[in-house]
Parts: sequence; structure tokens; C-alpha cells
Amino acid sequence: MSIAIHHESAYLTSLFSCTFVHVATVDRGPKLVEQRMTDTTRQLTTAEFLERTLSCIRSVFDPVLEAIGEAEQKKVKAIRDCLQPGKMLRTRLALALLPKPPADLDPIIRVCAATELIHTATLFHDDVIDGASLRRGQPPLWEQVGATGAILMGDLFFSAALDMLLQSDDLYHGRSFVRKVREVCTTEASHELVLRGKMVDVATSIRIARGKTGALFAFAAEACGDTPEKRAALEEAGYLVGTAYQLADDLIDEAGDERVVGKTLGTDRKRRKYTLMQAPGATEQGVLQQIQALCEQAVAQLHEWPELAQSLTTYINDFLSAPKKLHFAKVS
Repeated sequence: MSIAIHHESAYLTSLFSCTFVHVATVDRGPKLVEQRMTDTTRQLTTAEFLERTLSCIRSVFDPVLEAIGEAEQKKVKAIRDCLQPGKMLRTRLALALLPKPPADLDPIIRVCAATELIHTATLFHDDVIDGASLRRGQPPLWEQVGATGAILMGDLFFSAALDMLLQSDDLYHGRSFVRKVREVCTTEASHELVLRGKMVDVATSIRIARGKTGALFAFAAEACGDTPEKRAALEEAGYLVGTAYQLADDLIDEAGDERVVGKTLGTDRKRRKYTLMQAPGATEQGVLQQIQALCEQAVAQLHEWPELAQSLTTYINDFLSAPKKLHFAKVS
């Protein structure tokens, strides 16, 4: 298996891209061709899955608003607008790793909805911490409701996500979720309180990316497994994909164009929270090679399940590669 990256520095600078990451298609013979002939039906299924996830998110949104009482309508609208997810990459990863829709989709829908809620909550907090002035092409929530309001809304989203998963009779996903969220928070706290202002080596940079971003990708992926062995392999694949995505995002933060990306860039360097791009001797090409290696390792995790390996390959090529497909202005 190989991954080929085509790099053009000018293209990277103008389109804030990690350029093109291509994972070779897993050869599964005629059966693969038959199963991938899903055109309109496949698109409809994807749309339905995403809509069910969004409906689940909305189902907890109104109670959250009720909990804060009679807020100003302008602020309520700002909160509602900020709730709309970007590309829903974690949810799309879960969809990609479901070889067939299970008889009961409710547990995985709850997993995806909780993941999107937590991700949105972390963005509320991050934008306050970074003093960001742009998110998804719009003013961030804190500029519309105040820093305190944005922090409190993030806290409410955290609690809503936990409540959603704990309503299930099977607490497996709930326990896994708590562990992953704790990992995200621990990594962010370490980066801020221990490593801020210090140059970090490659291994530390990757560990930070794995903890702060890989954890939620891992949670969404793990939830798709139906055996302990498959869950473990999917979890690690999710970690690797999420880490690759964060490294690409770090590259964008350093070399991107805010007008195209739709969010405030350069915050890591300004706040002296160094990433792989600032590591001694780091180059754009070197970061791209690291992303390449992580994507390859992620697919290799699933070698015992060719259908899953192919699904992950397609996901990487569709959503973590060409910038024209990523639509970064809509991705957090």
C-alpha cells in the first residue's frame, strides 16, 4: 500500500492546504465494484444519516436554551447559528466505518451527536482562549454573547452530550466517551500549562495532536466495532486519522489564508503553543510526510477487514485530501 502526496508550495500558501493526500485503493476485486455502485442511493443514505445526527443534536438544543431562561433573541440566534456543524468529519468517519447499517442505528447516532456537541463546545472555549475573531467565516460565539457566555454555553453542551449517552441502557459508549473527553482536556491543559512557551520535538507534537484531536475521532470509530478486536483496531485507526487531521490543521494555522479558511489563523504561534510546524528543523514537506505516514498506518490497522480498510481509504481521499473537496471555510 502506498500514499502519494503531490506538493506545490504556492498552492499550499494560497489555499492553506496540506495538499493532496492519496491512499491507494484496496483491491477487493469485482465485489468492490458492485458494492460501490451506490450513486444516488449512497448519497441519500449519507444525507439521511447526517440529518438523523443533526436531529439528535437539535433534540437536546432546545432544552439547553430553556435552561438559560429568557435570553435575548439575538443571542439565541447566535447560539443556534454556531451549533450548525461544519463538515461533520467525525460523524462521516463513523458512517464510513459502518460496513452495513445495523438493525438499530440509535446508539451510533447518539455517539455521533455527542461527538459533534463536544467538538462544538471545545470550539467555543478555544475561540475565547485564542481571542479568535473568525470561525467558519463568521464572528465566533464569544464576540456575540461575551466570553463568559461562550464558556458557559460550552459547558452546557458538554453536559448535554454526556447526558445523551448516559440515557442508554448500555453504558459502554458513555464510559468510553468520558475517557476520551478527559484525554482531550488533559492534553489541552498540558499544552497550555506545561508546554506553552517551550519548543517541542516531533514525538511530543504528535502526542499533543493525538490527544487533543485524535481522541474524538477514535471514539466515533471505535463505536462502529462489534467485537473487542475490531473495536481496538478501529479505535487506533481513528486516533491516527484524527492525528493526521490535526497536523494538517497545524500546517494550515501556520501557512494558511484566513480569507479562504474562514477562521482566525496564527494563534498557536502568537500564544507560543508550539506544534509540529514550529519544531526544530520542521518543513512543510516533512509535515506532509508525517501526515502521509499516519494515514497509511490508519488503513493498515484494518488489514484484517478489507471492507473497512477500503471504506477508510475512501474517507481519507474524500475528506482529508484535496482542498477543493474539504471546503475548509466550513470546517473547524
